[in-house]
Amino acid sequence: MLRKTLIISIAASGLLAAAACSDNTDDDVVQPPAPGAPAEPVTEQRAQTAQTSAALAFGMTREQLEDADLMSAEMTDLGDVETLVLDGSGRLTHVVIELEGAGDRKVALPIADVSSIARNNGALKDLSTTLTAAQLAAMPQWTPESVAR
Repeated sequence: MLRKTLIISIAASGLLAAAACSDNTDDDVVQPPAPGAPAEPVTEQRAQTAQTSAALAFGMTREQLEDADLMSAEMTDLGDVETLVLDGSGRLTHVVIELEGAGDRKVALPIADVSSIARNNGALKDLSTTLTAAQLAAMPQWTPESVAR
């Protein structure tokens, strides 16, 4: 629990330190502007800050987070990291995972259900969850509108 709180705190503090000065947006990091409203891409600068902060909180580089797989407790590849979702204050709340299999189905996994792991003697860093492939498949499909503040 303390580790998850630390992850969230680090991600939030990094986001709050960044000023959103750019008009360019990045759809790899989204933020719902109001309850029930569709998620919108954040500025490129804010996206970079969010990705870097989240990666550091997971003990990864930004590139490792962008390339991360989601692994099961049995080390089965469940999917790939696609998008980070921030709340209204800029805190990381969900990681959108594109599930393995047909259809490019995406689900929003709460950050509390994710941790980092090292594989191949530390050469690879990925994310893991205790949820099964069946549990992930039963989750609602993620759309930008599906994650509220």
